[in-house]
Amino acid sequence: MTKLTADESDLLIRIDDKEELRPYFFRKAKGLKWFDSLSRRGYFNPNQNPPPVVAKEEGYMSVPFWPALDYLVSTSPELRSKENSAYAEKFIELIRSVTIYAIDHKFSNFRTWWQFSKIIQNIPSRLIYEKDIGFIDYWLNDPYERGLILEEIGVKWLAALLESNDDHCKKLAVMLLDIIYRLEFHQSEHEFGNEKEVRLRFRHWDAKKITEAIAGKAGRKLGREAIKIFQAQLESVLVNLNNDRWTYVWRPAIEDHEQNHNISNTKDIILEAFRDSVLAYIEASPAASRTYVEELLNSPFKTIGRIALYAIDQQFQYLSAYVDQINIDHFNDNFRHELWHLLKNHYSRFHPDQKSRVLETIKNLATLDDTGEKKDGSTAYQQLIWLSAIKDYGDDIIQLYQQCLEIVGGEPELPDFSNYTTYGRVDHKSPFNEEELLSLSVGDLVKRLEAYRENFKPSPRFNEPSLEGLAMTLRQVVKAEPLRFHNQLDKFSKSNFSFVHELIEAFLELWSEKVQLPWEEIWSSLLDFCENIIKQDRFWAPGNAEKMDSFVEDRQHGIVGCIGRLIEAGTKSDEHAFSEKFLEQAEKVILILLEKQKGKEFNLENDPVSVAINSPRGQCIEALINLTLRSCRLANKQSGSYSAIWTHFEPIYSKELARAEMGEYEFITLVANYLPNFLYMSNEWVSANLDNIFDQKNYQKWLCAMSGFAYVNIIYKEIYHFLKVNGHIIRALDDDNFRDRIDKALIQNIAIAYISDYEKLEDESSMIHQLLVRRKYEELSQLIWFIWTQRKDENLRTKVFELWPRLLGVIDLNTREGKKLASKLCDWSVFVGEVNGENKNLLLKIAPFAEEEYNTHDLLESIAKISKKQPDEACEIWLKMLEGSSMDFPEEAVRAALTNLVSVGPDGQRQAKAIVSKYLEANNERPHQWLREITEPGQNG
Repeated sequence: MTKLTADESDLLIRIDDKEELRPYFFRKAKGLKWFDSLSRRGYFNPNQNPPPVVAKEEGYMSVPFWPALDYLVSTSPELRSKENSAYAEKFIELIRSVTIYAIDHKFSNFRTWWQFSKIIQNIPSRLIYEKDIGFIDYWLNDPYERGLILEEIGVKWLAALLESNDDHCKKLAVMLLDIIYRLEFHQSEHEFGNEKEVRLRFRHWDAKKITEAIAGKAGRKLGREAIKIFQAQLESVLVNLNNDRWTYVWRPAIEDHEQNHNISNTKDIILEAFRDSVLAYIEASPAASRTYVEELLNSPFKTIGRIALYAIDQQFQYLSAYVDQINIDHFNDNFRHELWHLLKNHYSRFHPDQKSRVLETIKNLATLDDTGEKKDGSTAYQQLIWLSAIKDYGDDIIQLYQQCLEIVGGEPELPDFSNYTTYGRVDHKSPFNEEELLSLSVGDLVKRLEAYRENFKPSPRFNEPSLEGLAMTLRQVVKAEPLRFHNQLDKFSKSNFSFVHELIEAFLELWSEKVQLPWEEIWSSLLDFCENIIKQDRFWAPGNAEKMDSFVEDRQHGIVGCIGRLIEAGTKSDEHAFSEKFLEQAEKVILILLEKQKGKEFNLENDPVSVAINSPRGQCIEALINLTLRSCRLANKQSGSYSAIWTHFEPIYSKELARAEMGEYEFITLVANYLPNFLYMSNEWVSANLDNIFDQKNYQKWLCAMSGFAYVNIIYKEIYHFLKVNGHIIRALDDDNFRDRIDKALIQNIAIAYISDYEKLEDESSMIHQLLVRRKYEELSQLIWFIWTQRKDENLRTKVFELWPRLLGVIDLNTREGKKLASKLCDWSVFVGEVNGENKNLLLKIAPFAEEEYNTHDLLESIAKISKKQPDEACEIWLKMLEGSSMDFPEEAVRAALTNLVSVGPDGQRQAKAIVSKYLEANNERPHQWLREITEPGQNG
């Protein structure tokens, strides 16, 4: 090794004397020639590695950096040369001594271990011993940082060791795998149950990164030596967490899939490491791996059996023989995803006897009730799941598939998944997660919920577990496994109402999401359950009708409205409705609720429609209306008449109408809102009750009715005439208690009445005439805007050009509001197909005001359109617009209009120059540049 020169030796003396020079020296020094001299001077002594110290900020520790490490790291690549093997031994000995010193003195310095992790990669592997891996294990326990060390040791060094064919390197790799994937089990924080959680020593993103980098490579290079490490860890997870019983709950798909909800959990990372190593092992050693796959398929752990099924699917060319070992025990929720895809992907390649065995197994699947009787709907649903995987592989299969489809009513939306991934956001923290609750039987789940509820004490601290969080998690649990719950709802009949609410809400969401299930059985159980709940005396106890801070006894604001929305959802659409045979029971449930549920308070500050549709009573009324409409449609389809249906329901609605006199205004609001539907059910009843519905003698009642009517999008001539003649519309427009939404809706109704020829401009009693006479800015602004929204109606132009001059006649262009209205009228330029004397004058009057309300954009687009056929007229309107605005956006419209002018010839070119001159006068040079680009292509101006 080259000796130090005199100058270099002097430099060492200087850094001995001046500590402040050392960091700079160690950053700059390179080469092994320095090592011995530095070592003799004590710079590599173990006590030079600094321990963490208390930081200035209270509660924090600072981890100092050992400057000598810069030199050691930068020099370590030289250790790869055989000629430097003596130094390689010195480096590894240094690493050992420093680590032992830290262990003896009970401290750790992650910065040092991080740099050692870089150095050790350059030391020949033959010099690394078993005890050295133990030192690395110590590094990976650093209390302040481990990810940086893991990156070097796992992602880089371990990967390099796996690439080597040297037996010693493989041994080191196995040892590293063992320490990297060492698990730690901890008790869960909540006080109920005895659940555990598992962790690796690293942040989940660090662990996931190393797994992606080395799991497959380990399986391919090390075979079963690596796999047995991952398998042992996975089995440890399954035993300690007791989650193999419902394996599909915590891991819906063995492969990487968006349905897997906790992909960063340690248990998922361990599973993925095992999965990837197994697949790589099979690919690398297909013959040797077969007996191992057989062991996995027959494993007592369902999760491992799933991995075997997944492996057979992925490597079918090597493992097809193991289809023979698939039996009826695999046709259940735990194995569904992997087996379903194995059948879907490879059934056509099965041997005839394998196909026959699979089909017979599916035919023999059955769901039994408590008495042992087969449940047709659930059985068909269960068979349909598996048939959907193979339905394209034979006429006999498709025939059986169609039979099941008719019973169920539709194919499951996600037949390959046992639990429906409709997991929503739970803002409140739950003491138990979904996996824990799903692992319980329904009876044990009910006991767990009630035990927590009885012992629950609200915490003043933020983000603590709560009853609301638990109830909302229950909803997700039911949605994940609806068929485990639908025929055991009676077990919840005595449960706390917060749990009952979420239970019903779960099935409502499943129905609304159109998840294919045996709904006939579910609706039967669900309506029985609802009826049972609302018939209980405790349900109507006075305390339950109040909104509680803790969410717990929220009967009025929860269950009543939820049942109403459930029945509404089941009757609203003929394409997605429950069976006709449930209508009578649903009506019974609704009538019980309407009889007992009081209305909400209505006041002048709130929107009546919002109050009505969000109140429990209002939601039940909407359910009744939709149920009645459904009954009418069915009767009309069957007999051509539904008068008997209306005769049955009419007394109920008349009774509801009278409740407004008791201060309950939900129905009066909703009957006006659903007026078109009531006209369908009974025009006579509506006509006879119009004065009662729009009752001007009862101001709150009238406000509610007019608010409800304002949301009606269809205008009926008779109703509109009634409201106009009796002064309801004018009164509403003048009433300060109405929100803008109602005024806008009424203006739109007036516009539609005008467009539909219900009213004439010349008729002084017409509402359209009244709007012009009133000259109110807000009303005219809304009228202009709404008619513009109807611009796609080709038949509207006559009406527009009849109204346009009348509007300009009442607008004062000398006022700010008048100029703004003129600007809004620029949007009506879209109705101009061809400029003539009449409409040109209209455009010229409004063009100077285009930018008052930022409508230059639309006017320029119209000018560009006009310029194609009428460049002179376009130029005249454009110049008029430029009197008030120098806006040049959109650029495409300006360029198009200039191009069209230029294409006319010399006159058009003069017009184009006149236009851009106006822009230049306003210090806007862009149109001038665009004109040059048009007239002088290739020039940059």
